[in-house]
Amino acid sequence: MPVFGLHWWVAQRDSRRDMDEHASGLRAFFLYAVLLSTLIPVIQSFLAVINRLFLEANQLSRLAAVVGSQQTWSDNLIAMLMNALIAAYFVTVLRADWKQITLLETFINVRRISRYLWVLYGLLLTVAGVQQILHFILQIPPSTFGSLLRANFINGLAMTLVGTPVWVWAWKTVQDSLSETAERESLLRLGLLYALSLGGVITVLTSGGIVLYLLLRQILGENILLQIFVQQISGPLSIGVPLAGVWAYYGNWLTRSMSEVPEAPRRSGMRRLYSYILSAVGLGAAFLGLTMLLAFVVDALLGGQAWGGTLRLSLTAALSTLGVGLPLWLLTWRPMQTEALSPGDSGDHARRSLVRKIYLYLALFVSVIGGMISAGSLVYLLLNTLLGGGASNVLQASLKALEIFALFVLLGVYHGLTLGKDGKTAGRSLTEMHTTFQTLIF
Repeated sequence: MPVFGLHWWVAQRDSRRDMDEHASGLRAFFLYAVLLSTLIPVIQSFLAVINRLFLEANQLSRLAAVVGSQQTWSDNLIAMLMNALIAAYFVTVLRADWKQITLLETFINVRRISRYLWVLYGLLLTVAGVQQILHFILQIPPSTFGSLLRANFINGLAMTLVGTPVWVWAWKTVQDSLSETAERESLLRLGLLYALSLGGVITVLTSGGIVLYLLLRQILGENILLQIFVQQISGPLSIGVPLAGVWAYYGNWLTRSMSEVPEAPRRSGMRRLYSYILSAVGLGAAFLGLTMLLAFVVDALLGGQAWGGTLRLSLTAALSTLGVGLPLWLLTWRPMQTEALSPGDSGDHARRSLVRKIYLYLALFVSVIGGMISAGSLVYLLLNTLLGGGASNVLQASLKALEIFALFVLLGVYHGLTLGKDGKTAGRSLTEMHTTFQTLIF
């Protein structure tokens, strides 16, 4: 207390003497960081109280609580009281600063960061709570009535009841601030919408791939009891469903934010960034699935493995990965390719887009590096065999290395041809534009 009191008194004195000190970014960061580091423990302590209360009401051990299992009522009440007192004091300091400061840009930027951190904190609690509830619902008797699963349901219910109001309040605060131009055009807001939308869609696709993998195992002849099958898919489904909601909600807001951009080239560029990121994810998954599928073909022809063993698992893994990645790549890449090959200004902007060039050159770079590594592995394997290394399954390993090398070559050739076509189309468009120029010869 003496150390804090002395230094805080000096900081307050300096801020009263110097307006630049009063409006400094370091002071704004300190004040908002104090509020975050005191109010979040208040919420966590309240969550611990609710969590243990629900568990005890259902005659379950308090040790099963996801938050505060080792704490007592007095621990949480003291934490809430002390942190709330400190937060209340700094709220008054912050409000006074907002009234006295004339140069508010730094405080506005720090406040924006604080608001979005609250959004993420509330959303994290809500999604985690919904996931636990769905995981419980997707379980079937007799597992439903197990004490562990009931504890998970209660933990999820507590997190949802505490996290949802926090998220709703934080997001409403952010939405209400959009009346200000700086908030609407904030790069932080745009970045958060991109991150939540992309994170949601990638998680949903990953969960869908796991569910598809389990379904294919059933279709290809593996006997899995219905109860066990439901238990296996309950995990990915319970994660995918709430993240699908996050993707749908924030994806809609991202689309609305893009549509409000007045400049058409910038608006198209924002959509293009989103599509190329998803296209890269889909291409990577499709490439991996195709690699696994060709490896399965080699193992099936030369490996001598039983169908009921690793072969079936290899095929289901390959098909599920390919089934998730290939549609995603086609749905995102084909519109971008159509746009780039279209005539006019829109096509010209798409071809000259920095995001498109990064995408194509990155694909070429990956193909070159991957081709070198796979070719080096193949040459090493063959030389090792010729020099008496005595490696087993040389033909099988060589074919796998060869098919990986061939896939990397195809990847590079396709994107190299696409890059060349962009250049030719751009040159043709430029020539057509030049032919319309009126010329005066002296």
